[in-house]
Amino acid sequence: MDAKAFYCVFYIFLLTMTVPSLCIRETLEDTARDHEVRDKRQLQAVGPIAAYAGIAVSPWVWAALLAVYGLTLLNQYRVSRTSNDDHACAGNRGWCRSSCRSYEYIDNYHSAVCGRYKCCRSR
Repeated sequence: MDAKAFYCVFYIFLLTMTVPSLCIRETLEDTARDHEVRDKRQLQAVGPIAAYAGIAVSPWVWAALLAVYGLTLLNQYRVSRTSNDDHACAGNRGWCRSSCRSYEYIDNYHSAVCGRYKCCRSR
């Protein structure tokens, strides 16, 4: 009777151990697939690092590049970060700045594209 009880417990053990191991394997495969998809999306969102070689980028682009490529690769390609995020506004008739120059006025209508800056246009 002891042998039957032993075999019964042994087979129950084998049956219960196969299901969790199959589930863990499937979960690990799904996780690996998700990481691959995420990495591909990040590379598509930022673009190839060679396109940024030797230029200065805004803090927001710098953060995205740093997350995708890392500091070592950014230093290798000599990508630098600017202290501000200046760019054109109002259909290239203005410029986003933290403060406007004396010969410019603040265009409140187009300042939304500048984020925390103001759209400065010539008078």
